Amino acid sequence: MAEQISQEERQEILDRVERRAAAYDYEFSGCGQMVLLALQQEFKLATGMTIFKALTFGGRATSGIGQVCGALVGGVLALGLASGRDKLEDTIWPEPGNKGETGFPRSVEIVRQFYRKYHDEFGSFQCAEIQAKLLGKSYDPENKEEALRFEHEGGREACSKCAGKSARLAAETLLEMPRR
Repeated sequence: MAEQISQEERQEILDRVERRAAAYDYEFSGCGQMVLLALQQEFKLATGMTIFKALTFGGRATSGIGQVCGALVGGVLALGLASGRDKLEDTIWPEPGNKGETGFPRSVEIVRQFYRKYHDEFGSFQCAEIQAKLLGKSYDPENKEEALRFEHEGGREACSKCAGKSARLAAETLLEMPRR
């Protein structure tokens, strides 16, 4: 994806992706889907409702059982669309021309880079832990009272900002990728 763009253009792309993902998440919910959609639109990645639908699980829907943040998964899927193998026959193990610095395929290194950025930003990959960091506590979506408090205590805004930041981090990674 890395092409010669100015620092100003890069900043505009990052800002646009972050705003779009946050706005989509705030309006429609489903952080993973909204992160993926914003990145698909900006980077013209493979689109279609099948991929979108597969992310229906949502982070908050599973946060009561401490599952992975959906916004992280949306970013990982976008990176996979941009860098992963196209055919079953393509080896996942690196050919000499596809090795990254660690010896793994570049696509694996790209996703690892995103994981590091994400963890540096949020301190966790778990939805409940990220909620606690952003909101001071985690809310159980299976408990009706807590689900209401989540809404009233800024949960939707915080999660939308998380979705936006996740999309931005993935976009940074996409912009740093070598062109295929």
